[in-house]
Amino acid sequence: MSEQVENNEMEIKMITSSDAKEMSIETLKSEQERYNKMANEFGELTKTKKYTVAFDDIKDAKSLFKHLEKNVKWTHADAPLYVAAYTKLKDAIAEGLNDSNELLIDGPALNAVYQLLLKTEGVGFHSVRDYMSLLTNTGEGISNAMRKMIEDQNTLKSIHTNLSVLDDETNARAMGIQVEAEPVVEIEQTA
Repeated sequence: MSEQVENNEMEIKMITSSDAKEMSIETLKSEQERYNKMANEFGELTKTKKYTVAFDDIKDAKSLFKHLEKNVKWTHADAPLYVAAYTKLKDAIAEGLNDSNELLIDGPALNAVYQLLLKTEGVGFHSVRDYMSLLTNTGEGISNAMRKMIEDQNTLKSIHTNLSVLDDETNARAMGIQVEAEPVVEIEQTA
């Protein structure tokens, strides 16, 4: 896998249908191959990538784990999500924090922990105080990791969007169809 894909340092320039129409057949095929490869490599990476969640101390990570263990209500629909998040968080805590005081959590587990924190319910002052303290100690690290995961998902979406534009143009050419680009319509504004 290329280092660029692993580090998500790709800059994806969006390809418009007009851009694809201007490409030679060789360039079109080359770009399709490149984006297919990128989609496969980056898609595989996002399935296994672990995101770093910063904690001041392992105690904060353990408090998050305890919260999931004791305070999160679950339903039949989210039981698998709950079990996966719990198990993966338990495994990550067992591995401990890295040298930068970060816990490594894979994307699906990170998303599950985030979703479970959002649906937390409680009763009474002490419960809400403990929850707010937990969010204060863990919320920033989880939010930052979620932002990184969303960036990765948006990169993958951009790759697939470009691939779709290239595929559409290739298919249109194969069928002998030439679709004209829609003209830009300027709307006159009245003051």
